[in-house]
Amino acid sequence: MSSLSSKSIITTIGVILILHSAYSCLHYRSLAIVADIPDTSSPPLDVVIEVILAFGLCLLGQLMCGTFHEVKVSSKEGKRRVEIVAPAYRSRDFDLFTTKARALADAKRA
Repeated sequence: MSSLSSKSIITTIGVILILHSAYSCLHYRSLAIVADIPDTSSPPLDVVIEVILAFGLCLLGQLMCGTFHEVKVSSKEGKRRVEIVAPAYRSRDFDLFTTKARALADAKRA
């Protein structure tokens, strides 16, 4: 039996907490229906805190994986490296030639 790494233990705890918070929310809603509580649109505070904590644990467990690997782009034409370039726009609507800061500086000088 292989030993589990700390990242997989932390991620597993986070996933279990997310599943538990989902079950807690459903259980709360079923009890609220039986008890005739009118406003059940938002989950209880303990469920919200549990989801935030679980998300943080899952994120931490995945970020602890070590070094990040480089994303490599390969071409179907061969093994030459291809640069990813954004396509040229047909209209130049998105180009900024002057910014508000430059326009304000020009207005102060005038």
